[in-house]
Amino acid sequence: MAEKQDIASILAHNIADRRKKCGMTQAELAEKLGYSDKSISKWERGEGMPDVLCLKRMADLFGVPTDALLTEDWSSACDGSMTVTEEKNAPASDRHKAVNHWAIAAVTISGTWLLAFLLYLIGKFCAMDFSVALAAAIPVTGLLAIIFNALWGKRKLTFWLCTFFVTGVLFVVCWLLREHGIWGLMALTVPAAGVIWFGCRIRKE
Repeated sequence: MAEKQDIASILAHNIADRRKKCGMTQAELAEKLGYSDKSISKWERGEGMPDVLCLKRMADLFGVPTDALLTEDWSSACDGSMTVTEEKNAPASDRHKAVNHWAIAAVTISGTWLLAFLLYLIGKFCAMDFSVALAAAIPVTGLLAIIFNALWGKRKLTFWLCTFFVTGVLFVVCWLLREHGIWGLMALTVPAAGVIWFGCRIRKE
């Protein structure tokens, strides 16, 4: 028990120390990890410890090995391990990753719309109505945006992207059944947005 308390105390100090050196508040760190700021506060008081996966994600955010967070003298060891050249290149590397992520997302979403337009044009050429392909591209775009945001984006965008996806799905349904005049179904976007809003407020403790 004493050993566990020692590890919790060391981890608590290291989390707080590196968080401050990275210029993050408890709320900002919590958002990046998908936890509540109460959890971060609890860990920094030594009253609990994150699970292994969360510990690994935290170490990646801080730019240190996972073991370093559990080592008492990790701060001095890690602070001296990065050369001046590495410090200068680190922000550029992060920018390059961000650009690559945006490029992948843009190419994928653009490809989706290109395919939809090709299907629509083929339908025109064959005297067939493939306009549903354009309508379907809307929720597909929303779904792709949700996936990319979950991988590389920010939690605060989740509500808007999920709402866009649900709206797109309702639009496709209404488009397919437009002869029955059911466009009133689009009003379901409002309660759906409410459910999504409260769902996004749920965080791990």
